[in-house]
Amino acid sequence: MRMAQVGADFSSLDAVFVTHEHSDHWKGLGPLARKTKATVYSTEGTFRGIQDRVGKLPHWKPLKAGRPQIVGDLLIEPYATPHDARESVAFAVHCGGKKIGHAADLGTINSTVVDHLRNSDVLLIESNHDVDMLMAGPYTWPLKQRIKSLVGHLSNEVCGELLAKVVHSKLQAAVLMHLSETNNCIDIAEITARQALGSYPAEMIVARQDRATPFITI
Repeated sequence: MRMAQVGADFSSLDAVFVTHEHSDHWKGLGPLARKTKATVYSTEGTFRGIQDRVGKLPHWKPLKAGRPQIVGDLLIEPYATPHDARESVAFAVHCGGKKIGHAADLGTINSTVVDHLRNSDVLLIESNHDVDMLMAGPYTWPLKQRIKSLVGHLSNEVCGELLAKVVHSKLQAAVLMHLSETNNCIDIAEITARQALGSYPAEMIVARQDRATPFITI
């Protein structure tokens, strides 16, 4: 349904890259892979975490942080992320002299994250929660502690810090991802990110849970 919303279908799907084994990142993977025969790429740690739950995958190839993977015209660089998962990764994607920098499901930013996002034409960055909303909200105390830990998720403020470190004059768009419907507000996330971008004119896009994000042409 979401593919149809942006005028696409599964006929052109060649590969699926899985970041880690948490269920919101692999649900539907088994049927999708079996239907399309697309190759699934993940770290061995992620594969061990999901293999008993996704069923047989027609094609699987291992990823390793720091080892680039070529798929068609794409060069994908997986890099390790600080998250409470086995061999969690995010990606920098290169094609035709353009670069997409991706950073989601990580609890803090470090030099590895910053280095892989530098000089991106488009940034896909997690802006998961507002700290005050999280702490005052309905989640249990252990879950709150997990989310705001160094292996949890990026707050709006830390997302802003990351954007400020990697923004540059040729950045075309920044997409805010993985916003919590319980512990965040779209306006707060967007204002925080725009302040971090300063005078740079990059387009700001908020990825929503209830609709497809439009294609971005760079």
